[in-house]
Amino acid sequence: MRKRFNKYFPSLFILGELIVLIIIFFVSLYVAFGSLELLRPYSYAFLIYIGTWPVFSYFNKDYKIGRAISYYSTFKKAFTSVFIFVSLISLLWIFVAGEQEVNRHFMMALVLFLFVWLTIYRVFVHLVLDRYRAFGGNIRYAAIIGYDRLGFNLYDLFKRKPHYGIRCEGIYSENNGQNRKHKYPVLGELDVLIDDGFKNYDFIYLSDYLPRELKNRIVRAADENAKKVKLLPEIKTDVLKTFVLRRYDSISVIDINRLPLDSWGNRLAKRAFDLSFSLVVILFVLSWMYPLFALIIKLESKGPVFFKQWREGQEGEHFLCLKFRTMILNRDSDTQWATKHDPRVTRFGAFLRKTSLDEFPQFINVFLGQMSVVGPRPHPISLNDQYKNSVQKFAKRHESKPGVTGLAQAMGYRGEVTDFFQMSSRVKLDRFYLQNWSFFLDLKIIFLTIFGIAKGQEKAY
Repeated sequence: MRKRFNKYFPSLFILGELIVLIIIFFVSLYVAFGSLELLRPYSYAFLIYIGTWPVFSYFNKDYKIGRAISYYSTFKKAFTSVFIFVSLISLLWIFVAGEQEVNRHFMMALVLFLFVWLTIYRVFVHLVLDRYRAFGGNIRYAAIIGYDRLGFNLYDLFKRKPHYGIRCEGIYSENNGQNRKHKYPVLGELDVLIDDGFKNYDFIYLSDYLPRELKNRIVRAADENAKKVKLLPEIKTDVLKTFVLRRYDSISVIDINRLPLDSWGNRLAKRAFDLSFSLVVILFVLSWMYPLFALIIKLESKGPVFFKQWREGQEGEHFLCLKFRTMILNRDSDTQWATKHDPRVTRFGAFLRKTSLDEFPQFINVFLGQMSVVGPRPHPISLNDQYKNSVQKFAKRHESKPGVTGLAQAMGYRGEVTDFFQMSSRVKLDRFYLQNWSFFLDLKIIFLTIFGIAKGQEKAY
């Protein structure tokens, strides 16, 4: 049964994708031209399109849907595959078709449908495969060795999530079940299991608590019988969202608190988005907003158009954060934070603060690389000094560039910080953002921020 699944599933998966791709091609033609009569001029494009995908999908191993991966991971991989595929066929079309042009509406429809429907297809297959495994198909059998907390946790996980398709009937104990104090079933003689070469098992999971000599013996026996061994590590940390295994010569080193934005590729993508987004805002919004707001601000009160304040940025570096001035000039602007009905706030300033329009000059900070569109909000330096020694892991929020908006603000933590709980809650959300960063999370935060402002939430600092 297992061999049949491994043999036929990749072909069926790619065949299903081909059917989806063909439908998308014809639907795109119909959307662009209102009929399918122009298929002939696009025959080259069709052949490149259909001929490239199976090869790309197979070598990219898109058909491999892991047993313990999330639907979001499947979605992200599908989105990435479509992006690479669209780029590839575009280049091939340039070389093959020469000067023959492709209708712009056709290409837009094709790309849009590819991103939407191929992604839906992948997630649907993942869902069906999970149900198939939950009902007993495509099953693998696991031997857990280690009658301890690590082994118990994994055993409970396999029982709780049958859609992983990994079955485990009990746990092998180092002392063969002697001094048994827990409810978990103990399986057979460990020595017999090793001597028999782990037959009837696909995976062997080893607890890190096992003696080194026993672990080495198990790994040697598994290697001799072509069995896969997985280690259950004992790492006392709550920040194992992502990690990277490195080697310093013969020494293995694990980065246990690595963040998504530590990757140069992710940083490059985020910076490219920041540059594009901020440039659009500067050219098409600030270009008319600045002279209009400057005139009103100047007419209402004396002083500069911008309010500039030193804020703490990435790695503790200080930078001048820009805002439209919303108060009359006063000596307490750096030490006394704005409150509700603050007498220092001008009438136009109250409007700017309520709508968060006073924050728009910070897109200049984004363009200069001092801030990001999305990230932990930059606090005044004196406010940071007030809480940095009392809020747990406060410094973690400075591992990334500060943002014009952030997860804490999108979740409603906006406005005046009056107590420890408010600051602690913001810092927790900032840490969650940094540990779970993705491009889609940035887009979601931007949307939530706009939605919150439209509902009339109080502005953030």
